[in-house]
Amino acid sequence: MTARFVFIFIALLSLNISGCTNTQQDTLLEKTMAFGRHAVGFDVRTQDVGDVQMNYMERQADGPVVVLVHGFSANKETWLKLAAELPENYYLIAPDLAGHGETPAPDNGDYNLVRQAERIHALMAAKGIRRFHIAGNSMGGAISAIYATLYPQQLESLILIDSAGVDAPQPSLFMQSLAEGQNPLIATDKKSFEYRWNLIMEEPPFVPWPIRPAIVRKTINRADINREIFSDMLATKETLNEKRFEQDLHRKVTMPTLILWGEKDHILDVSAAGVFKQLIPQAEVTIYPETGHVPQIEVPEETAASLVQFISSL
Repeated sequence: MTARFVFIFIALLSLNISGCTNTQQDTLLEKTMAFGRHAVGFDVRTQDVGDVQMNYMERQADGPVVVLVHGFSANKETWLKLAAELPENYYLIAPDLAGHGETPAPDNGDYNLVRQAERIHALMAAKGIRRFHIAGNSMGGAISAIYATLYPQQLESLILIDSAGVDAPQPSLFMQSLAEGQNPLIATDKKSFEYRWNLIMEEPPFVPWPIRPAIVRKTINRADINREIFSDMLATKETLNEKRFEQDLHRKVTMPTLILWGEKDHILDVSAAGVFKQLIPQAEVTIYPETGHVPQIEVPEETAASLVQFISSL
């Protein structure tokens, strides 16, 4: 099952919608995501992880267990294109992190990345899964790397995809904007959404008209909570620096590691891959040309092939 079938489904639904109000567009987006999850074989479940009810997708199987951790302001559905390309015997778990997707904000408002890693630990403990592979993109990569330092005995492998967590020697366009007091990852109107969309992806996928306005509104409506989450990310970075996180990476992350990166990542520059490689010497590194910050969306076939080759070699 590939994204082509999802777009056919969108087109068929669109034929039955005249005028397409905001409510209808939102409904179409929800139905499209539900169809995409079903097409890939995912069920949606919830689990109490201590301070929040975590919503997650699960595709049970008898093969390798892989936990997929999304990035900042994203959600579990960002893994659908990749999941469609992975072998059917892969047991996949993709959570919505606290404050993202269908997982609500915690009452304590804590989005610290260490706490996010602890919530994933609570999820896997509740499921009784003791060993698994973890793959994270962007902020989800930092959370996965933190997980690897906290619970190394649980991980079969660590997979970092355009991961946050270390400083890149070459500043990206995004980092330059941050230094100037602007955060293009937080969209507040349609113009800033379009800039964000094209900054994140080198070759953004086509999104049909009835769906795109719903995504724009949903993203803009997240502006306030995104500011809170981003603030906690920055605070986490300061705390990790104080606790010498890079030394922990070098000392504790001894499991097999795969580093994947888009060569034209404008959010986290590709030079960060070399920093991770220095800290985790056993890591394998693959760089995708003409690819931006989210290879799992931009080049899902190549990303899946890298994961499968790596996991099958262990």
